Amino acid sequence: MRKFFIYFFCIILFAGTCFAADDEPEEIDSEVFFRRVREVELPIVMYHLVTHNSKYLGKYAITPAELESDLKYLQENKYNTVVMKDLIDFVNRGKKLPKNPIMLTFDDGNSSDFLYLLPLLEKYEMKAVLAVLGEATDKCTAEAEKYPGRKCPHLTWQQIFELHESGLAEIQNHSYNLHTPPLGSGKRSNESTSDYHARLMANLQKFQDACALHLNYVPTAYVYPLGVIGENSRSVLEELGMSGSISCQEGMNTIRQGDKDCLFRLRRTNRPSGRSIEDILLKLKSS
Repeated sequence: MRKFFIYFFCIILFAGTCFAADDEPEEIDSEVFFRRVREVELPIVMYHLVTHNSKYLGKYAITPAELESDLKYLQENKYNTVVMKDLIDFVNRGKKLPKNPIMLTFDDGNSSDFLYLLPLLEKYEMKAVLAVLGEATDKCTAEAEKYPGRKCPHLTWQQIFELHESGLAEIQNHSYNLHTPPLGSGKRSNESTSDYHARLMANLQKFQDACALHLNYVPTAYVYPLGVIGENSRSVLEELGMSGSISCQEGMNTIRQGDKDCLFRLRRTNRPSGRSIEDILLKLKSS
């Protein structure tokens, strides 16, 4: 009998060891979370325009060579790019995130996302979040249909569809047309709370509907234009079924399983020309 209990104890101990191994099976039950990794640190790097034109280079524009240098650095240092879906699944369903996660975001839906970013994502097998403006996309789509071959600064819906279908670019809501300084999607001084709520709801819903129409997909997060966060705007996002939002406030993020609040107002650091992603990450980790 004593040998039996010793044998039984060893089996239980062995099973527990197996559960803690790196190759543990993935859980998808929303009530079951992994025991080993309950939270992770996540840096988010913010990009805008990618261009060869030197007159645009600066705080919000980098060269294709600088972008490739960033991706090469991430690959060599074993970073793994994630998108909002990965974070939502980690928080709400307990699904594993890869080691050394990082998110790369590209704002405004510039045509460079298709021209330069997509080929580099394919080359380095990475993913990115694209925050797209609806009205700018509609205008460039109409212009492309009217004047085939003419260059447009923003993406067309066809290009966004191809980006989405690649599986490497996750499209998120940057508003239909609220990228206007200084208020962005903030509340106006002469606007009641209810009027602000209705206006923001209508604007964001218009973009959601456009994505459903052109992509057969509905964004899961809002990327605040200009980084302006209106009071109680989160309630609008949640009514639209969104699970998170991204700000322009700098800093590192801590993503926790079961903590839905941590997916809202995610922080990110801008990547200007002349500053490497290595420098950005080192400063984030030391802060």
